[in-house]
Amino acid sequence: MRTIERRGILKGLGAAALAGPLTQLFRLHTARAAGGPVTKVVFFYTPCGVEPPLWHPTQTGANFTLPKMSAPLAPYQSECIFMDGISMLPLTDHQGGSQQMLAGSDQDVETLDLQLGKFLNMGASPPPIQYLELGIQSRISKGGTPTVPHPHFTRHSLAQEVFAEDNPLAAFAATFGQVSMGMGPTSTTSPAVTLQALQQKSVLDAATQDLKALQSKLPNSEKMKIDAYATSLVDLQRALTTPISTLASCNDFSRFNPTGFTVPQVSDPNQASYNQTQYMGVVADLQMEIARLALACGRTRVITILFGHTNAHNPISGLGPFGVHDASHYNAPPGQLTGNATQAQKDAKLAAWENYRVWYAQKVAQFIGMLKATPDVTGTLFDNPILMHSSELGDGGPHKTDRIPYVFAGGSALGFKLGQAINFAGSVPAFTGGAHAGIANMAHSPLLTLVCNKMGMPIPAPFTTQFGFSGPQAVDFRGLGIV
Repeated sequence: MRTIERRGILKGLGAAALAGPLTQLFRLHTARAAGGPVTKVVFFYTPCGVEPPLWHPTQTGANFTLPKMSAPLAPYQSECIFMDGISMLPLTDHQGGSQQMLAGSDQDVETLDLQLGKFLNMGASPPPIQYLELGIQSRISKGGTPTVPHPHFTRHSLAQEVFAEDNPLAAFAATFGQVSMGMGPTSTTSPAVTLQALQQKSVLDAATQDLKALQSKLPNSEKMKIDAYATSLVDLQRALTTPISTLASCNDFSRFNPTGFTVPQVSDPNQASYNQTQYMGVVADLQMEIARLALACGRTRVITILFGHTNAHNPISGLGPFGVHDASHYNAPPGQLTGNATQAQKDAKLAAWENYRVWYAQKVAQFIGMLKATPDVTGTLFDNPILMHSSELGDGGPHKTDRIPYVFAGGSALGFKLGQAINFAGSVPAFTGGAHAGIANMAHSPLLTLVCNKMGMPIPAPFTTQFGFSGPQAVDFRGLGIV
């Protein structure tokens, strides 16, 4: 059949009074498959909770002031949602927090990041990385072995855990292939716009399916015009799925690892350079850069960044002499989890703990800045992904999973109502049993359900209405004022 130019087709169809419906049909599918952003998600974990009065703003709404621990995020507070009054239910303490953070409850299920990775990449070609797990000394508690004292955040089941890669050079090689790191241009080309192709690929299938349905209802004289229009869609599909441009950084990784960080081989993972206190900041910067590049270059749509283990033993260089976990037990003497510290001991541990939490917030802010400076297929990497910050605890002192420091950042293209502080305390019935008895905080499962919804994934079995806990404290995410 003779190829007909698209403008001619639309002109001819307009004369036949079909241009309006067909153009509307095409726009519908273009908007559905191509016009919206390519959604991505980053789960950003920092350990051991906070001091709630020094993290959560006292005001709600659009006018609020961030206290000391969350103050580094003030430059971006108009593009974030700060949430108080949220508990992880039904468990508490480190074990409960780590088990529930991405599972939504205490059930033995596959965590949300892994399920999203599988769902988003079904049928993708070339296949990207389903999910990327990046750690900053996230296994230091037990010498880098698979044996850890608490159920880990990411897992297929409680018996099959998935550990983050703490070695940034190994994470880089696994993400981008065997390419040069800081030593000149690479010889391996990454699929820089895989996500762009995925974003566009359903245009033809969706439009032609409806065209066929319409064609069966038309006389033969009009069917030929439908055939011509379908032919034009083939050409348009090719144009849409052809990469428009690629990020230079996806073809040249020479700027990665500017400090020349190395990982000499050692027998004990605890002694590896990436597990040493003095390199924590360097490793954090490298892992966040890998995350940025992986999103920008279409290597994955799901990333989990774990800043430490729940029992993070190392201090943060220059900010205090105590391990992070030790400092979070600020009422106990140094090196102890319980007991009564002297006032001088308590003051010293609190000073370190506050410094550590400010440093973690600085890293979240740094990552936001990196995303905002990186163009995406539409907008920037800060507009399209969901960035969710959390810890496994709320108040680090008593080690409870109440008043978790949840923050949504970015996602303006996905309809997030940014620039506000919300306190959900008292908005739900009080919990009636266990360590949360009498606490009227919202469960965190609606936040995970919201992520499912924005990523287009139905709530998976065995859950029904929520991804995780579904008691009266788990309300419909559509009524939270977040989206």
